[in-house]
Amino acid sequence: MGRVIDQLLKTHAEKFPAARHRMLVERGLYDDVYRKLDTFWKKASFIPYSRSTSWQQAGWIWRNKPFAEQYWDEVDVVYCPAESYVPTRKANLVCTIHDVAGFEESLYPQTLSRRLHCRKWRFLFGSMARHADAVITVSEFSASRIAHFFPALEKKLRVVYNAPHHVFGTATTEELQGDVKTLSGGKPYILVPGGLSLRKNAELILKSVPLLAKRLPGVRLIIAGKNEQPYLGQLNALNADNITLAGYVSDELLNVLYQDAAAVWFPSRYEGFGMPVIEAMVSGAAVVASKVASIPEVAGKAALLCDVDTPGEHVEALQSLLESDSARNELRERGLEQAGQFTWSKSARKLEDIFRDVVN
Repeated sequence: MGRVIDQLLKTHAEKFPAARHRMLVERGLYDDVYRKLDTFWKKASFIPYSRSTSWQQAGWIWRNKPFAEQYWDEVDVVYCPAESYVPTRKANLVCTIHDVAGFEESLYPQTLSRRLHCRKWRFLFGSMARHADAVITVSEFSASRIAHFFPALEKKLRVVYNAPHHVFGTATTEELQGDVKTLSGGKPYILVPGGLSLRKNAELILKSVPLLAKRLPGVRLIIAGKNEQPYLGQLNALNADNITLAGYVSDELLNVLYQDAAAVWFPSRYEGFGMPVIEAMVSGAAVVASKVASIPEVAGKAALLCDVDTPGEHVEALQSLLESDSARNELRERGLEQAGQFTWSKSARKLEDIFRDVVN
């Protein structure tokens, strides 16, 4: 989400220089974070508020004040690029919902904390339904699920696709190449971005580990991202020696991991957009993924898409790529072409069209 906000606002400012942007942020975050960012953000105009973001957001949702005009009386459009809400007196309001995964019962146990969390989101989305002039989401799939859970939002929904961050597909360094060699042990590898979690289909990944070890004995599996504890225990029980848990990696290292991978495997159960798919493609990787949620919409015909619950199908797809240079190269070429359809320039122009529509 941070990448999306960073790239989309930068590109909108570049493409539409006549627009005046001001960022409404928590003072503590501004002091701790924003000044450490790149030149664009250091030069940006900020309006800080003193309360914590959680308390400020609670006031906006429950009390419907203070209005945005209290911070900037010349504002025409208030744009909330993440799941948030700022009430307005006269200005137009454009909000964002990236996905509604939290309401999908198959993805999360419906514990008391989860029910309370969903209750908060229901109030938030209810405020959007009553007051927002448009609600942006990141795919047609996400729009359909938002409309399913919140029918009052359906007519306000607009799709603005994400795009890959500019770091992906760029040149690498010898130091980063060395880091990748350390992670892979110098062997060909399959990269799994996103870590081990229910949403990222850890169960299927773990079921596939013995099959991959048998069919592709010289190939490692590098798993990048946060791993949930129960799955780490299951992985340890497998005694697999073909796995590397990379944990969190920087965008720069992830870029090299994408580029050097024999294949990128993303068997996720649910994605509002699925950034790893498009990041891998723009980096020149061959992609195997699940044919669910937004993934087919984003991947098009440029990835091998498999049943989300069939480990053997995923393993066969990966094996077919690793054993055929021509198949792998063909998929890489299709991936580069598909990724080219998703640019921040296109997204910024669509965002500007939405701003103009609500103002006019």
